[in-house]
Amino acid sequence: MPWIPHVMILDDDPRVLESLVPGFVMELGRGLSQSREVAAALRRGASRDDARGPVRVRVSAHGFESDRVRSYAARPPFEVHLHLVRERGGTFDLARRLLNQQPFAAVVSDQRFSDDAGGQRAGQYFVAEAARIHPEVQGLLYSAYPRPDDFPADRFIRKGAGGPKGADDLAEQVVRAIERHLADHSARAFAAAIGDRGLVYQSDAFGEVLAQLFDLARLIGSGDAPPSARSRRPLPCLLIDGESGTGKRGLAEVFHAASDRRSAPLVVASCSELTNETLLRSILFGHKRGAFTDAREDRPGLVTAAGKGVLLLDDVHRLPAPCSAILHSFLEDGEYGRLGEEEVRRRAECAVVLTVETGPWRERRQSGELPVAFLARVERLLVTVPPLRDRPDDIEAQARWLTRTLSAELGADIALDDDAVSRLRGLPFDESNSRELRNLIERAVYRHYREADLLCWEHLAPFVSPIDRTAALSPPASPVDRKIAAPPPSPASAPNDWQRRLRALAAKILAKGADLPPEEARLAADALFDEIFPLAWDAIQASRHAQAGRPPLPLPLWEDLWRCFAVSWLGGPSPAEKELGIPANTLRQWINDRESR
Repeated sequence: MPWIPHVMILDDDPRVLESLVPGFVMELGRGLSQSREVAAALRRGASRDDARGPVRVRVSAHGFESDRVRSYAARPPFEVHLHLVRERGGTFDLARRLLNQQPFAAVVSDQRFSDDAGGQRAGQYFVAEAARIHPEVQGLLYSAYPRPDDFPADRFIRKGAGGPKGADDLAEQVVRAIERHLADHSARAFAAAIGDRGLVYQSDAFGEVLAQLFDLARLIGSGDAPPSARSRRPLPCLLIDGESGTGKRGLAEVFHAASDRRSAPLVVASCSELTNETLLRSILFGHKRGAFTDAREDRPGLVTAAGKGVLLLDDVHRLPAPCSAILHSFLEDGEYGRLGEEEVRRRAECAVVLTVETGPWRERRQSGELPVAFLARVERLLVTVPPLRDRPDDIEAQARWLTRTLSAELGADIALDDDAVSRLRGLPFDESNSRELRNLIERAVYRHYREADLLCWEHLAPFVSPIDRTAALSPPASPVDRKIAAPPPSPASAPNDWQRRLRALAAKILAKGADLPPEEARLAADALFDEIFPLAWDAIQASRHAQAGRPPLPLPLWEDLWRCFAVSWLGGPSPAEKELGIPANTLRQWINDRESR
């Protein structure tokens, strides 16, 4: 389950694509399970039960609607994702987009497409293009027409030539294509690293992250620098941004494994330990004897230890601001000097991977504390990891996998109840994402493994954080529910004189302040009074009750507090100017006036 290869089959006739379900899909699952190389990669670290039977294949239709495809559902967790793509006119726009979004192992295309721009070889041209852009992707032609003379015979399948065995022939060729994909050193190491690091996933969102990471490993992961007349050149640098517990360090290790630098070490430095400039230079660049107190011997730094490998700087958002200038210079020039030996410049050969936690990093960016040039340098190549709450399929996959794995370590065989899974999928896991989910499952398994073989929600609930427990008891409304939900009723069924006057006053304020025509201002005021403000009423009233047991804050005081918060949240007067519509000088003057009172 850890590594999920994607396979694409293209044709301009949806009937041909539909005919592959379920016969070809089932043959593909059986063939993959019988291939020693593929099964070992797909089921690396899987339990004995998960490693039995045919490989589970998920099927998706693109560019056409199919009840047959929709009704076919493999029992999760799926291990291979098959994309049936209908392409018209030989443009391959949809296929190209998919190819750049997910880690594909093989592409199978018809040779000719109706009304195509590539003549009678549009499919062949696309297969060649896919192999050129993604060398690890194996291309096959599946056509009723004769094989082109310049196309390899072992990668051509004659459509319909096998009679009732046609699906078997195609499945066998796809299995061989995935075996050739795994013969690529980077692809094999990439697949193994995903399993070894325990990156359990099912969602396309996380698959996109892995595909992006693999492409970047191919792009900047070469340890051999190209010849250049410049003595200084920027170091290859990648930034991984994600919330706590989303697996950023594991992804950095996958990047290292997929790159050509895998034979050199991956060296890790935690930026929370680099508390000042001297310590940063000493740890990263090394120091000479006598460079500072207790420096009794020469010591090489982590950059030297990394060699042509990868230097991982974890939690860069914790790096003190004065240290960012040193790091920026190092990344930009690729040169460094040991502490106490600044006159001798050395050339770094490693690639650098930085990880940041989304919330603190955003705060530091908005505060203006970090130089713009430094941000532009480190964010040049950015991989963003979506939080677990946005990947409910991954919540289910990880929860079931953790339950089986942890219980097996204790000599038990415990499964997770479907209702418990449904409730877990609705939890936000805001504190630490996958780490929080693991802690929850681990506590429940350790507590109940002697007495239960099925974990229910009652077993999990005591270990859920109070915030998450509220979310589970009161699941959020779906987008459809939110659209049809009516706003809270107004205080009175019929507006009184004051209500009519205040609504008219609001329209007048809008017309003057926003420079709107009277009728447009009236409609805007009606929308605010009838739809927008009622939805915000409960939240605003709750925020005025900031202290339990005391009366609510007076509205003028609350307005001042809200302005303080808004300007602080946005990073100060200058960044708040555009968002709040108040000149930065006015905000500064307001802050100064309130401070002097």
